[in-house]
Amino acid sequence: MGIFIKISDFLWGWPLIIIILLTAVVLTVRTGAIQFRRFGYMLRTTFGSIFKKEEEGEGVMKPFKLAMAAMSGTIGTGNIAGVGLAIGIGGPGAVFWMWIVALFSMVTKYSEIVLGVKYRELNKETGEYNSGPMYYILKGLGSKWGWLAVTYAVLFGLGYFVMAFVQSNTIAAAMSTMLNVKPLITGIVLAVLMSLVVYGGLKRLVKVADVLVPFMTIVYFLASLVIILMNINKLPGVFGTIISSAFTGSAALGGFAGSTVVLSMRQGFARGIYSNDGGVGLGAVIHGQAITTHPAKQGMWGIFEVFIDTCVVCTATALVIMFTGVYGSGEKGLALTSLAFSTGLPGKWLGHAIVCFGVVMFGYTTSINNNFLFQNAMGYVFKNVKRKIIILVCGTLSLSGAIFGAVGGLEEIWGLSDLFLALVILINVPVVLALSKEVRELTKEYYGHGQHRK
Repeated sequence: MGIFIKISDFLWGWPLIIIILLTAVVLTVRTGAIQFRRFGYMLRTTFGSIFKKEEEGEGVMKPFKLAMAAMSGTIGTGNIAGVGLAIGIGGPGAVFWMWIVALFSMVTKYSEIVLGVKYRELNKETGEYNSGPMYYILKGLGSKWGWLAVTYAVLFGLGYFVMAFVQSNTIAAAMSTMLNVKPLITGIVLAVLMSLVVYGGLKRLVKVADVLVPFMTIVYFLASLVIILMNINKLPGVFGTIISSAFTGSAALGGFAGSTVVLSMRQGFARGIYSNDGGVGLGAVIHGQAITTHPAKQGMWGIFEVFIDTCVVCTATALVIMFTGVYGSGEKGLALTSLAFSTGLPGKWLGHAIVCFGVVMFGYTTSINNNFLFQNAMGYVFKNVKRKIIILVCGTLSLSGAIFGAVGGLEEIWGLSDLFLALVILINVPVVLALSKEVRELTKEYYGHGQHRK
């Protein structure tokens, strides 16, 4: 396991930082900085369409429902434990780099969804669409790149299978620390609850996510907002610490003694990407089902998801940790976030309860989302195997992963998931860059012809 962590640490240093930023800068230029210039339109076409009864265009599901399904995989334990891990290891400066990667992940995720919708294909057997990076690799780059599409699918599937271990591990840690529940029991209960969804495909996932994601996000954010408002006078100092640490490293203090600028960047980038999935290709898989009139219109949901996930939820966690002053305690991960909430809210039990609720709810929805992505990827790899068999096998493996992950070690599991995530990004991001001309043309077509005003 040690070798995997070493490779992951190397990839998440300058190699991925350069690749992700370079691609995002190119996409930002080619789309006319759409994540900034069209931010208002994004809010209108996403928030503004939540209560619309019908959508225009082709597709099988409403964009909002798919956004909730996609966010069930992005708003997860990474927003709670991951942010705590980033600050605990990389220092306060990691928060700044998390913001930076979010701003650029917006255009990357937008581009992925645009390509995903353009190259989706209707599956006559299921009545749903097949979509994702596998399809825009094969159809966008040409059949000679079929091997790369399969390689991507294998790594993508294995990555999200391993992430089932990450989620259950974090949930089990929370239940053990706060409620004294044995990890094995947590794993078994989680597997039972997952079994109610994982065998039902995307439709079952959408039904659950449509209810749980908005509810849990609002509850967690409001709890964070209470602490932030109670300590709002600390805002200038907190922002000053975050920004100065991002460029100078952290002084020797607590758990992040001697944190360097590169370490802060690495933690901020890794946790930011892990949380919002910009560059991974998740959005292209799920949003391919959307009822929409144009790929560029659907791409707005990618900007929306990164904004909510990183700029709102992750930032809320980071500010709670910073405002309560516990970031130098020596704790990291879930323990650091839990300490922050228990310090900031009246009564130690309330803070623990909020964090425990968030971890369980976020972890559960992410786990069922990860299983769907695992199924989808394996369905591409094993095209000749019936869909029902793929769902059965992948679902069972995910349930087993939930149980075994509950009793595993935190850092080793996070390290392995980081490695798979890095390899997937190393394939997908250059492909999106190679197809960026098509993203630019579709963006110009949509906005240049005034379709966004209809």
